[in-house]
Amino acid sequence: MRIASGTKNRWFRVLLCGVLMLPTSPAAHAAQPQDSGSYLLTATDTGAGYAPTFTGNGYLGVRVPPAGQGYTGGVVPAQSEVAGFYAQPAGRVQQRANIPTWSTLSFTDGGRDFAPRPGQVTGWRQQLNLRDGSITTTARWAAPNGHVSDLRYVVFTDRARTGVAAVRLELTPRWTGTATIIDLIDGAPATASTGATSGWDEMAHQYWETVRSQGLGVLAGLSSRLGLSEDVRSPAFTPVGDIAKQTIGQHVAFPVTENHSYTVTKYIGVATSHALPDSAAREQSSAAAAIGFDGLMTENTAAWNALWAGRVDILGNPTLATEVNASEFYLWSSTHEGIDWSISPAGLSSNGYDGHIFWDADTWMYPALLAQHPALAVGMNNYRYQRLGAATAHAQETGFSGARFPWETALDGTEEVLPPVSVNSEGRYEQHITADVALAQWQYYLATGDRGWLVARGWPVLSQTATFWAGRAQRHADGSYHITHVTGPDEENPDVDDEAYTNVAAATTLRIATQAARVVEASAPGEWAIIAEGLSPLYEPASGTHPEFAGYQGQLVKQADVTMLQYPWRYPMSAATAQRDVDYYVPRSDLGGPSMDDAINTIDTAATGSPGCSSFVYTQRSVEPFMHDVFYQFSETRTGGAVTFMTGIGGFLQEFLYGYSGLRWDADAVRLDPSLTAPLDGVVLHNLAWHGNRFTVAIRAEQTQVSIDSGGPLPVTVAGHPQTVLSGHPLTVPTRRPDRTTTTDLVRCHAAQASSNQPGTGPLAAVDGSPATDWRPTRLPASLNVPLAHRQTISTATVDWGRRWPPAPAPNVPPFPGPVQTLRATDYDLVVSQDGENWTVVAQVRGRTEGTHDELRFRPADARFVGLRISASTNHTVPSLDELTAASS
Repeated sequence: MRIASGTKNRWFRVLLCGVLMLPTSPAAHAAQPQDSGSYLLTATDTGAGYAPTFTGNGYLGVRVPPAGQGYTGGVVPAQSEVAGFYAQPAGRVQQRANIPTWSTLSFTDGGRDFAPRPGQVTGWRQQLNLRDGSITTTARWAAPNGHVSDLRYVVFTDRARTGVAAVRLELTPRWTGTATIIDLIDGAPATASTGATSGWDEMAHQYWETVRSQGLGVLAGLSSRLGLSEDVRSPAFTPVGDIAKQTIGQHVAFPVTENHSYTVTKYIGVATSHALPDSAAREQSSAAAAIGFDGLMTENTAAWNALWAGRVDILGNPTLATEVNASEFYLWSSTHEGIDWSISPAGLSSNGYDGHIFWDADTWMYPALLAQHPALAVGMNNYRYQRLGAATAHAQETGFSGARFPWETALDGTEEVLPPVSVNSEGRYEQHITADVALAQWQYYLATGDRGWLVARGWPVLSQTATFWAGRAQRHADGSYHITHVTGPDEENPDVDDEAYTNVAAATTLRIATQAARVVEASAPGEWAIIAEGLSPLYEPASGTHPEFAGYQGQLVKQADVTMLQYPWRYPMSAATAQRDVDYYVPRSDLGGPSMDDAINTIDTAATGSPGCSSFVYTQRSVEPFMHDVFYQFSETRTGGAVTFMTGIGGFLQEFLYGYSGLRWDADAVRLDPSLTAPLDGVVLHNLAWHGNRFTVAIRAEQTQVSIDSGGPLPVTVAGHPQTVLSGHPLTVPTRRPDRTTTTDLVRCHAAQASSNQPGTGPLAAVDGSPATDWRPTRLPASLNVPLAHRQTISTATVDWGRRWPPAPAPNVPPFPGPVQTLRATDYDLVVSQDGENWTVVAQVRGRTEGTHDELRFRPADARFVGLRISASTNHTVPSLDELTAASS
């Protein structure tokens, strides 16, 4: 996918100079959990480190501002979304349109609506409950007229009733008089729709409206019904609004007494269709009111509890555990069983990227759902199947056979890439999405064994995508096949030939389609297997790596590309080759790219088992630079971009589901190869699903246990050895520990500490055994300290420094392969200590500006700690320390 450019998603780009470019403030860590992770995320101020969070039920999504309800603009606007509500304004591509904000239930006093303004509010607190999706905001407000009131707002979308949401205000005035509440459906953010119909039932305290999306004519009906607590006496209702502005509502005024509490509850119904949906919305809000707030919350919580049964638990790292908890919640909030809309990069948190569906859905989010929630994942496959006709038409229109899925789709499956193609060329060249769609279809069959689904829906997609690739590949005289003029996931190097990811993805599509044909008892053309065999990635024997494309010269890449051959494509290669690919491409990956790059690196290095603890370092790199706020929301890049970024979330969760576990789906068994590195104590994958069985994989420091939750027996292959797990008889296998591999390096994987570090470049990266990861301080002078296992004599050390490749000069202009800058320390000391406080210099480097590898030899010294003291570096920037080793002679 493209990172926001041109005129698209202006509010996302504002983040580059707004909230999300700032480092996490101390307030963001003030409430860090002390156990295995928190499910209550809390903000106590709206300064740096705060961005409004969102909640959703997979059909409705709403971002809640500091006021606890309503719409606000700004850096992260509080938008309201509904799945499938697409518009096409004149001269624009299809886009998911914001619906009018339904959460507005404002308290007005002294001529002002409540808002957490400086000097007027004390005790402000906002909390997201991940267990039930509710967002609660509390505050004491001093109105302009001097009245002081305590307010408590609760907003949630009902997981049990997809078209239902609720807003509750608990008001405790510290004064006596008349209170005024404004219940509104606010059309201010609904810029791509127009008002159609509206109505008000005074006796029922209910109103409704229907809005129509521009260009496409999709209708959304919204209805609000107000409920008042028994102590609200003699309320006076007044209708307000203007359907032309898509705004409609009611004022309610009632007498209040000092220190008494009053409750006002707003029950929302939302429905979409191509026929008038207002009656359906009214019915939903009325039914919700009949059940009541507590009844709705009970149903909603039960639905969320069912989801949380299939979760990932992280042991020994409370912050990482909370990051995982939040990520699971946000992803689940954007999808729902039975709703066949896929997930856009920002999900239902906003209309970011116009709500379009990219490869992000099939490659990054989908596998994170499939492992534990196949009923959620299948909706994403159904979205593709339902638009297979459009993909077939797209192939024909562009001169190909079979089905070619567009790069960006919305309502009807047509290509929706923004012009001009000179800037956004993905729609023309990034054809690998057709293979990404095919892989997701096949993965569903492998994970579920649902032959009926494969026959009815999976096979039509697989057969047509294979037909596309069979026609796309060109045969050369030597019998090999090649694909030209494509762009891989590395969008900084567009329009190339023999692109590694694309070749492997196309060949794999042909192979899995051939396998699927046997399962559904269909015939597959013999040429599919021939083409697949002749279509391979390039290989460079001298370096033992795969060049990204023909003519690749080692320049910067945007994100994971070649490194994805091992996962998810399972391309056959040795572990050594896979590790060399990682080590080669990681330093050449653009730091301005998205987080999924390091998600793949985590999974790859966990699979290769290379000595050290780099898999955990890659996990740190994949999340630390991308979570900036107290609600643990992913941002698209280190400096901003889309938020809450579901693509990054999906990649992050896959690290635990498929990385540390080694989980892979096969048609006849589940494959596992569990591993762990310090400082993780464990990873527990609850309620995994395979062929109707449910099982849990608990990865601990020494052993991993596989146990049946329901069903069984379960065939598993662990580290290449077939076994069977029976109900009531867990299987226990060793946990691989690459960080404990025997080494002469006395500092590898020890608990390094540093004077400072940039997000994602922590001190452990300097001693993780990998030449590709790095520690980067934020400023000089800088220090690094590493404790040894015990007092030892050292006499040699090596210090490896990093490099920086030139960035892409412009969109669709490949980066230059050089000049490459060396990011090394010119002046530094190697020091040792017996107690960690008193240090002795054992080696010095001064004025060294060339080279990236330093070998230091010195008189043997007894040490319990080893460290570096850096005072100067090259290129007017901080150095990049790739690896420090220490050993005895």
